[in-house]
Amino acid sequence: MDKVEIKYGFWPYVVYPGTMIISLGMFFVLMANGFELLASTYIPLTFGALSIIFFELYTPHQKEWIFDKHDVINDSLFMLTVQTILPKILSFLVAIFILRMLDYYELQITGLWPHHWSMAFQVILMVFIADFFRYWLHKFSHEIPFLWKFHAVHHSPKKLYWLNVGRFHPVEKALQFLGDAMPFIIVGVSEEVLALYFVFYAVNGFFQHCNIELEMGPLNYVISGPQLHRWHHSRKIEESNTNYGNNIIIWDILFGTYFFPKHRLVDELGLLNKEYPLDYLSQLKTPFSGEIDKKALPLQGISGMILNTLLKFKMKWIEITLYNPLKELARSPEKVQKETLSSILLENMNTLYGKEYNFDKITGYESYREKVPVSEYEDIRGLIEKQDLEKTTSLTAESPLFYNQTSGTTGQPKYLPVLKRTLASLRKTQQIFSLVQYTACPEAFYGKIIGLVSPAIEGYMPSGNPFGSASGHIYNTMPWLARKKYVIPKEVFQIKDYEIKYYIVCRLMIEEKDVTYLGSANPSSFHKLLDVINQNFSHIYSDIASGTCKYLGDLDPRIIAAVNRRLKPNSKRAEELAHLFSTGDQISYKEIWPYLKLLITWTGGSCGISLKSVLPKFRNDIRVIDLGYLSSELRATVTINPATNEGVPTIGENFFEFVHRDDWENDRPDFKMIGSLEQGEQYYIFVTTPTGLYRYNMNDIIEISGKFENTPTFRFIQKGKGVTNITGEKLYVSQVINAVKKAEQELNLDFRFYQMLADEKSSLYELYIEPGERIIPSISELSRVIDTALQEQNIEYKTKRESDRLQELKLHILVHGCYETYKDFYLKQGQREGQFKPQILQYKSNFDFKIQEFVAE
Repeated sequence: MDKVEIKYGFWPYVVYPGTMIISLGMFFVLMANGFELLASTYIPLTFGALSIIFFELYTPHQKEWIFDKHDVINDSLFMLTVQTILPKILSFLVAIFILRMLDYYELQITGLWPHHWSMAFQVILMVFIADFFRYWLHKFSHEIPFLWKFHAVHHSPKKLYWLNVGRFHPVEKALQFLGDAMPFIIVGVSEEVLALYFVFYAVNGFFQHCNIELEMGPLNYVISGPQLHRWHHSRKIEESNTNYGNNIIIWDILFGTYFFPKHRLVDELGLLNKEYPLDYLSQLKTPFSGEIDKKALPLQGISGMILNTLLKFKMKWIEITLYNPLKELARSPEKVQKETLSSILLENMNTLYGKEYNFDKITGYESYREKVPVSEYEDIRGLIEKQDLEKTTSLTAESPLFYNQTSGTTGQPKYLPVLKRTLASLRKTQQIFSLVQYTACPEAFYGKIIGLVSPAIEGYMPSGNPFGSASGHIYNTMPWLARKKYVIPKEVFQIKDYEIKYYIVCRLMIEEKDVTYLGSANPSSFHKLLDVINQNFSHIYSDIASGTCKYLGDLDPRIIAAVNRRLKPNSKRAEELAHLFSTGDQISYKEIWPYLKLLITWTGGSCGISLKSVLPKFRNDIRVIDLGYLSSELRATVTINPATNEGVPTIGENFFEFVHRDDWENDRPDFKMIGSLEQGEQYYIFVTTPTGLYRYNMNDIIEISGKFENTPTFRFIQKGKGVTNITGEKLYVSQVINAVKKAEQELNLDFRFYQMLADEKSSLYELYIEPGERIIPSISELSRVIDTALQEQNIEYKTKRESDRLQELKLHILVHGCYETYKDFYLKQGQREGQFKPQILQYKSNFDFKIQEFVAE
């Protein structure tokens, strides 16, 4: 801001010296006329304050800085408690403890002070000494993060006027007292000298922060006055880290921190975070709320401060006990992998599978590869069912605790065993992942946590053993430090009706403003939840205001009790949300959660497309960290580099094999261990796990992205041939074929050709059909039959359709002759006619044939 010509006549030149001389003179006159010391001190102070108020109103420096009642209320509270009451208490404590201790040990230090000097010279000496200590304390308060958290309170006002000189946090005021009052009390400086110092100190402080148009002239090289101090309150750090002098500016000149641009004015005052709380009670908490001076963060109460302090120690413990050992393993990946394979085989050598494939005779990776075939789930389904029903050691020596349920290639779901050691390993890797998140974005853990998971128990096997999700079990058994921050009770995820579950989740989560962490495996959940919020806002608003929750009536009593414990009338939050909703047709996450810092979800494959479309609904500064390569079969990686979302494989728990993508897709399997992988290349991945999966084909494609120590890191790219996955449904080509066959049989139709495309952007499947001889009577009926058949075969497809995360199947009828054109298109690209097979199931983004041109009108 350019400096403008001085206005208000001669007043700017005389206000400061005139007021200061009169105030100090009044002190001497009152003392000489027998007034009490208290009156002799506070009458000049009152005169100084009233004079400054008059000139602030009559000759303001900035009209925008004129104070209002909110400013006065808050600053008066600081002045009363921090500047008046607290020094009295501290002085009393000094007298009680320090002076009595000195007396007890017969230490005499009163001779250190020149009591024989005149009062004026004693005050001048006191100013020089006190300002020296205050200069360094002030400078350190800008440079040391711990001290700055308290000092930021003083820099928070966006306007300067006389009363906010008192805006200091009590902790900082106590530190200041150690430098500019306590030493002088100890050495026995007289009350009269202390009082005169206080008059100069206070009136100069009023002027430092005043909103008066004035010119200090040559005094700018002696006194730390308003023209210099305004630069110290600049929002620009390079300007505010100057002019540290409390009463005089001499120490700044000597130590090189003097700053006074004479031809412009300070542009903007305050802190980097423009949303920094300004009220008295909030500012008592702000130093304990992370970098709230720089970023929008929730305020911490006492319990929050304790939790976050404990969390910091917990993260340090994780670093020492889990992260550092992981780094050590990563230095020798091949050696660790051989040891992991040997351990898994040795532990399970007496299982049915181990005996069939002679685990006891396997001497290393080469013999393992020769003796044990590559397997898929259907190859071991019978053994899993046998182990569950007969309690035999079919695949693992250790009996499963429960089973992870997911969709399979046939109509039956897959049930993957979870052992006690598996769950322990998952907790361990989850803690390492938490450390990575905390290191990258500690403020994400300051507020509330929202995690969206599948139920820990979804049903029971024929034997009575439970099946569900490992994520649900981990959510339920996380350390209490994390669970204390949960917004959604674990019982809510047991609700089977998706409409009710989504409503209750939305009702609970948007009531909490101080959410800083949001996690869900699939980003499509974020789309769905936002739709539910916008469609049901009037009901949610009413529930939040009244402390109720729609749909609770018919639920399990345990769920009702868990939700009711979270409910209380919150009219303030309801009105906040109503105001946000009134500003537009749709509300988004950026308005709901202004402090949200971290989003944990899958970012690769089709999830990346869904994530890209929902990110604009969040704040621009939201941090996104990939959940890692995590499936029902295993946690294959832990995200170790949040910047690139690279994951380090869990080489100490699982054994990995890889086949280059081109080799596998062209039937030339050349298996490699982890040490033979090349950066930037893509591979199919095969795993051997402690849970009974041996050389198991994940049918996933990963890409080598870097290294962690000596271990290659990788990230998930997409499912392999014959599988697509938009929202977690993992649809197999065999399921599409079976569904179409069923439709042909039920509706007495015949099809020449069909192509299923997974549209990741729209979260739906498109099926293109070229009919045979028979006419299709009803496209909607055909679509319904196929969609129903897919749901019957694939439980994940069914649940995603019921929850609307996966949209309704879209059916297109093709003109006759489309298949021949389609075939010619790919033959021209080099495929052999004798070996040509259409890839019936593909991602739309990878499909380069312009099939839309052949849709019948």
